[in-house]
Amino acid sequence: YIDKSGTAHVTEVWSANLNEGTEGYKPYYNLGNAKITNFKVSEDDSEYSFINWWNPHNSFSDKAYKNGINYVKNGLELCWGISKYGYHNYKLTYDIEGFVVKLTDADMVYWQLIPYELSQKPDNVHIKIYSDNKYSDELPVWGYGKYGATAYVSDGYIEMNSEGTLYSREYMTILVKFNKDTFDTYH
Repeated sequence: YIDKSGTAHVTEVWSANLNEGTEGYKPYYNLGNAKITNFKVSEDDSEYSFINWWNPHNSFSDKAYKNGINYVKNGLELCWGISKYGYHNYKLTYDIEGFVVKLTDADMVYWQLIPYELSQKPDNVHIKIYSDNKYSDELPVWGYGKYGATAYVSDGYIEMNSEGTLYSREYMTILVKFNKDTFDTYH
């Protein structure tokens, strides 16, 4: 959901059957002036505890039922403990301030929403972007990084679908050109 100021309020659901490792993570690189805040993880309606300084080298038990942000050279990683092996439905929520950027002639969204070289290959990715006002079917939308993936406007929402597994060199980037001053952002 993109609010009037151009901040994205993100909800992700990760369904996974895990049998190795100590954590899950979602990287964001080259954030520019954007800022990620309010990162939370939950599973089965139980919220994880947020750790201010996430250490990716901590043990399995130290990471259990916890989440945090690992700052790396060119961005950050949203991290959470696997907690136990088996099937999981993790719910991640966070905000991206500066998701929409103001250009001289338009407002723009240009984000790599799913990065390449994730440790696990996503079998299927579905992304839905919306705001208080429904988007026109003529809104210019482009998707990059995954051969055969779709990016379009339908019923007032922007949608992207991987149309299958994302392999290690594939990613999903969205580019959207909104009319100037669609959002009240100063980024």
